[in-house]
Amino acid sequence: MVVLGALNAPGVLRLPISTVATASAANIACAVVMRQELVINALFILFGHCPRWFPLRIRRLSAKIYHLGGVHSGAGVAATIWFGLTNVATFSMNPEAASGGTLIALWTITIALDILLLSILLMALPAFRVRWHDCWEWSHRFCGWAAIGLFWALFLLISITAKRTMSPEPHLWRVIVVSPVFWLLVLITICLIAPWLNLRKVPVRSEKLSNHAVRLHFTYANVPLCSAPRLTDKPLREWHAFASIPEESGKGFSVLVSKAGNWTGAIIENPPSYLWKRGWLTRGVLNVAPIFKSMVLVATGSGIGPVLSLLQAKRKLGFIRLLWSTKDPIKTYGQRVMDNVMAADPNAVIINTSVDRRPNLLELAHGMYVDSQAEAVFVISNPRVTRKTVYGLESRGVPTFAPIFDS
Repeated sequence: MVVLGALNAPGVLRLPISTVATASAANIACAVVMRQELVINALFILFGHCPRWFPLRIRRLSAKIYHLGGVHSGAGVAATIWFGLTNVATFSMNPEAASGGTLIALWTITIALDILLLSILLMALPAFRVRWHDCWEWSHRFCGWAAIGLFWALFLLISITAKRTMSPEPHLWRVIVVSPVFWLLVLITICLIAPWLNLRKVPVRSEKLSNHAVRLHFTYANVPLCSAPRLTDKPLREWHAFASIPEESGKGFSVLVSKAGNWTGAIIENPPSYLWKRGWLTRGVLNVAPIFKSMVLVATGSGIGPVLSLLQAKRKLGFIRLLWSTKDPIKTYGQRVMDNVMAADPNAVIINTSVDRRPNLLELAHGMYVDSQAEAVFVISNPRVTRKTVYGLESRGVPTFAPIFDS
């Protein structure tokens, strides 16, 4: 809305290139910062420690912190719109302000940035992202890196051009360091590089549970509440996040991997002894669950992994009711997982879909919510079931929290 309001303001198409470039860089910085693991963790720590004596309405609003992905996408769209105005400023630039070669370079870089930014936006549309997830991930990573590199080049050319119009003509570094764009680009670059500086190849102990699931054990770190590592065997190709389950010994953690695609299928068929990890363990939606005095946890299949991450944490939890629907729970995930579930809720409702037909999770979850007088419901499932269940519960006035599948 702010961007659209600015576009309707008189004279916006005549703004100097330094102004529109700053606006575009500020929005890119916002988009990047809101996806930086340390920033995400800081926000979850802040809102995830909302005291239970706070009014329920305040706690329910605090639990919505996981919607921060909307800031990322909104800022990305706004940055592209502002860069459209940078196009106007670049192509209407006075030829006397820059040499012929500089002007051609400015135009070329601007067009290249247009292509990159639009490619990132188009590939991030839900229809594309779901169908061609790997392509979306590659476009976000490599087009994003290329765009920031070109933005640096564009900024340097703009600074050189600005320097030539000043009298007396200052040193280039003076023009650079007083520009907000410079410091915004520094921030963006640090945020992009930092996770890769923490790239490590770590040992894995694989525990094959069945032909459908494997449990991977790691010792390189102890885990914060309901956090997830990003793992891969090909660092430049694809990354996968899995909920971390603290080991009962207190040292290290494990993740449950179930067959959900080519990569997970290959990991289950040929369990690895080493994997790559990047960045920092990142907190997820269940990190805010402890702020409620009572809750219903709904999971399907390997969605029990994030739930176990919550149940086995050392932080004191409120009253819990648990609903888990999966195929052959013991055969697929092992007796240990079943024992952990029953220890958390001796009256847990566990539905074996290989014996019983698929349940109406909406009705079951709503019934458990009403019977237990819970304060909130958390749903961990696949996108289709999650959206259907969340919509149904929220339509009945039930405060419901679940992943929003924005990455």
